[in-house]
Amino acid sequence: MKTITIEALLRWAYCEELPKAETATVEIGTAVMGSSWDAVAQQGVLLCETVSDGRVNSYGVVPVLAWYGREPHEDAFAVHRAVGELASLDLDVPEGWAPLAGLELSEEEQDEALRRAMPRLASQNDAGIWRLRGKPAELLRRHAILGGAPHWEAEAPKARFVTVQGKPAWFRKVSQTIRGKVHWIEVDGYNKRSGRPYAGAYRKTVLEPDPAQAAIDRAEYEVWHASLAYLAEVLSEPGTLTAHRVLPPAAPARPWEEEIVPLTA
Repeated sequence: MKTITIEALLRWAYCEELPKAETATVEIGTAVMGSSWDAVAQQGVLLCETVSDGRVNSYGVVPVLAWYGREPHEDAFAVHRAVGELASLDLDVPEGWAPLAGLELSEEEQDEALRRAMPRLASQNDAGIWRLRGKPAELLRRHAILGGAPHWEAEAPKARFVTVQGKPAWFRKVSQTIRGKVHWIEVDGYNKRSGRPYAGAYRKTVLEPDPAQAAIDRAEYEVWHASLAYLAEVLSEPGTLTAHRVLPPAAPARPWEEEIVPLTA
């Protein structure tokens, strides 16, 4: 049996074996691919060295005319079935999840970035558990065909003062009584008549680039990596593959947490 990493196995299946299948409306397992995958399949044409009329086959890839009609390896079918079953995989956000390491942010800045990022990358169930919205099967197919991994690198944000039309923005808090209850609201802190800020007005800063986007990108990377690791376990079960022994992902689980060792001469 050939020993191979899960990343290499996926690329072999989707770029070398499954493109051999004819274009036909045949359902295999749970994974007939629709129009949502067509665009990504087309982008993988050059990388997979395919030549065809552009129609995708039952596995969501463009057939290779030179191989047209040949039977893909049975292990490729097994890989495809296992990937399709990932659609039902639920990935919960780990308790204490902190994806912003290496960005030189304070604890408060990290908390604020995550507060804004969470509704965009996960949904919360009735028990208060956050569940990542990433689509594991789609992520694995995309990067099997196009190569690489989800983007996770981010530039350390820098604080800048908020401006309005290129001028300093000022803010102040005023009280409003609504139904007998006092509420404090933030309003414009600049007095246009006097041409200066009101007494007690303050300025605010924002971080650029927004670290919330880094959290979203790294969440997608973690979904991709966790899916790879899970798939490697599934495909390592006895009798699942006939010609391959699958290794765990070669890519690190959280590269932003990896210790950087300086080069020595």
